[in-house]
Amino acid sequence: MLAGTLLGLTACGAEAGMMITAVFDGPLSGGVPKGVEVYVTEDIADLSAYGLGSANNGGGSDGEEFTFPAGSASAGDYLYIASEEDGFTAFFGMAPHYTSGAMAINGDDAIELFHNGQVIDLFGDINVDGSGEPWDHVDGWAARIGRAGPSATFDLSDWQFSGANALDGALANASAASPVPLSGSGDGGDGGEPLPHQLQLISAIQGTPASQLGNAFGDTDVSPLIDQPVIVEAIVVGDFQDGDADAARDLSGFFLQEEASDEDGDPASSEGLFVYDRGVGADVQLGDRVRVHGTVSQYFGETQLGNVVAVEVLDSNQLDQVAVARITLPAAATSRAQSNSYQPDLEAWEGMLVRVDGNLTVTEQYQLDRFNEMRLVAGERPFQFTQRSAPDAAGLDAHLQALGARQIVYDDGLNVQNAPVEATDGLAGYRELTAPRMGDMVASPTGVLDYKWAGNAASGATWRLRSHIDGSNAFTSVNPRPLQAEGVGGNLSLASLNVLNFFTTLDDGNSTTALGHEPRGANSAAELERQLAKTVNAIVALDADLLGLVEIENHFDPSNDGSTAVEVLVNAINARLGEAVYDYVYPGSAFVGGDAIATALIYKPAVLRPAPGAQPALLTDAAAATLDAFAGHDFDADPIFEGEATNRVPLAASFEHIDSGEVLIVAVNHFKSKGSSGLEDTASPNYDQQDGAGFWNARRQLAARALTAWLDTAPTGVASENIALLGDFNAYAMEPPLQSLLQQGYVNVESPADYSYVFDGQVGTLDYILLSDALAQAMTGAHLWHINADEADALDYNLDYGRSAAYFDATTATRNSDHDPLLVGLQLDAASVSVTGILADLASAIRSGGITANSWASHIRLALFIGGLKVAEHLEQHGHQRALCRKLDWADRLSDGQSRPRDWIEGPAVGALNGQLRTLGARLGC
Repeated sequence: MLAGTLLGLTACGAEAGMMITAVFDGPLSGGVPKGVEVYVTEDIADLSAYGLGSANNGGGSDGEEFTFPAGSASAGDYLYIASEEDGFTAFFGMAPHYTSGAMAINGDDAIELFHNGQVIDLFGDINVDGSGEPWDHVDGWAARIGRAGPSATFDLSDWQFSGANALDGALANASAASPVPLSGSGDGGDGGEPLPHQLQLISAIQGTPASQLGNAFGDTDVSPLIDQPVIVEAIVVGDFQDGDADAARDLSGFFLQEEASDEDGDPASSEGLFVYDRGVGADVQLGDRVRVHGTVSQYFGETQLGNVVAVEVLDSNQLDQVAVARITLPAAATSRAQSNSYQPDLEAWEGMLVRVDGNLTVTEQYQLDRFNEMRLVAGERPFQFTQRSAPDAAGLDAHLQALGARQIVYDDGLNVQNAPVEATDGLAGYRELTAPRMGDMVASPTGVLDYKWAGNAASGATWRLRSHIDGSNAFTSVNPRPLQAEGVGGNLSLASLNVLNFFTTLDDGNSTTALGHEPRGANSAAELERQLAKTVNAIVALDADLLGLVEIENHFDPSNDGSTAVEVLVNAINARLGEAVYDYVYPGSAFVGGDAIATALIYKPAVLRPAPGAQPALLTDAAAATLDAFAGHDFDADPIFEGEATNRVPLAASFEHIDSGEVLIVAVNHFKSKGSSGLEDTASPNYDQQDGAGFWNARRQLAARALTAWLDTAPTGVASENIALLGDFNAYAMEPPLQSLLQQGYVNVESPADYSYVFDGQVGTLDYILLSDALAQAMTGAHLWHINADEADALDYNLDYGRSAAYFDATTATRNSDHDPLLVGLQLDAASVSVTGILADLASAIRSGGITANSWASHIRLALFIGGLKVAEHLEQHGHQRALCRKLDWADRLSDGQSRPRDWIEGPAVGALNGQLRTLGARLGC
């Protein structure tokens, strides 16, 4: 096709000897320079046989108005005829060959070239005012393509155009944004060809790494023909024009690709090109062969054809003439996206119709509801680097580079925000039941390979695969949605659940929380209703006996009058269950720390009760300051739990398991997140070290140290070896905060293959239940219920930005949060308790400090209590059960933590001892 278009001289041209190659309407005062460029196609002995005329404003031919003076010209010469000399010389830096008032033309006038009184060449239509016509070039120019012509019939496709006002503001052609593409030097001709007006292969425009240029923005793949006017003939492989019948593909342009026969055979050069044609008006269709006149440009890293002045459709239904390029991931090399993240180096396929071979897995949908984009990866789903490796800068970089080589963005055909998700090919009829999950696959996805941003800096320029026709791609479910949590066994279950900023104070722009913060959750009653439904569904399905909640509104009330978020949640759960199954732990104060969100505990009173003598405890900075390990810590300069960018205050409570009498301590946590939170001091130990641990790693380590040291002091007033740490620790499994807790003897119930969160297309665990060694012996099972992390947030309760309410399903627990809940089962059995054993444990507790006597009176009470137990031991040994029951009741009332009667023993071990007394009494049927 290309070779056939680069025509040699036609017979008409050989006889005529001259043709018009450019016309121009200048920007200087008076509209100068005005004139034409003519090309001498053969030696001319007498120029006076030739002349020019203009037809102004469609008024018809005025005949030959300028006749060349007698003289000769040689083939290959370029001659310039202008309306005057000074403006022409000032603008072009050379003098015209001839001047004539006949050339006082505007960009909407036609021009005739005469030979012996006959029109041999024509620009424009002499009978039509050119204003607004495709050949209008007011304050601009028009240039002939190649050497087609001359012709007494005007053919628009033989010309390229600057468009109106292209020269406005220019003082010289050399500095114009779109300069007049003169072909000659003006010194009588140099025998050259009018190459700037010839067709170019797309591969020549794209170039190769050896020929590509750089620019001030750091791009290294800039076209070697940057800013040059070119003409391209190729096949439309992607119709993304605005305003046509396909409203799902609007990028203000279309993608061209050379026919297979015109490819250059160089694998380093692309055969595709995006044409930015906003405002041109020609409506192209997929498969059209078109000729496009434009200027090579670079936009956010993408080579484009811009300043398009003409688009001509030459043929249709030619898509089969294009070879679909085959791409395999991982790519051989990587480059940097606009965000500076690694991406596959796919420059050799830019703008082409491609197929990515093999199955690609969905790894990220965070931007699906905003930009209709998702991330796909070849091979296994990637884990966060520090989920399996200790933080290390070099290791992280290698990990990210390897990941970048095998992932790509799958996008819709729009560069707008908040378009319907179903506008994306493969997502028709989008709703929870049909929505792809992370882990699902698409086989050999096909489309045009685009390098653009999403229309907003939140999703910068990178490689995007965009379906060129509906039905090209379909997603296959290989990660089925788990509608029910798996059983974990045992007679006690614990769960950790992130409730996704559950606030009953609406984020409506006018309200503040009881603590004076802006709300973070639902911004309307409708959203709150949806969020509450999802959260209740999740908790009812988990059926845990105790749940540690993260991200709940920080406000608590000792009486349940429905005034706080945790009360509203508990009441809604109980209403669903039809009875008061759950209660909440009042933490002892209206607020748990000073943050807008807090942690909370809810539990089943039929399974657990507060341990006798215990009170909920909060690990504040004041509490941490009393710990020996933090005696020298400056909490003003480096707060841990209270202040800006700190960990949330942990909440601990001691419970007695009613069936077994076992006492356990539960502490729910929410460590500082990995974001910067405004930290700009690069010397701070909390600054991101680029090793995978993120920001605030040092502060999370301090929280972990303080937590274990604090629990060693039995802060609830009741000591136990059975301890469970729940919540969001914001640390992946191999990061120091988590590792330090494991080094203190806690056991992670999760497996190496587990994950609870997806970030940046990578999975990892941030949510944990860590068990003390003693409690870990009772574990019967653990389950991470993947109902959240693998789902697009388009399915959650939010209705922001016009999201369709139909995506949401209020009957399921799906996407109730962005973290997966974790469930653990424990089998706590009643110990073989005897009075003799209780006396032995009491003696051990006295030696260890678990039972204390700090005054002569307390010594006397302790001695009397021991004496009473020795009487009970005697009764036990001799089978006097009725008397023994009365004595056990006496000991229970003197160690149950109640004010009346006052306890005779004191210390953190009292609760555990009382539990043994009650267990023994229950076994005896007292």
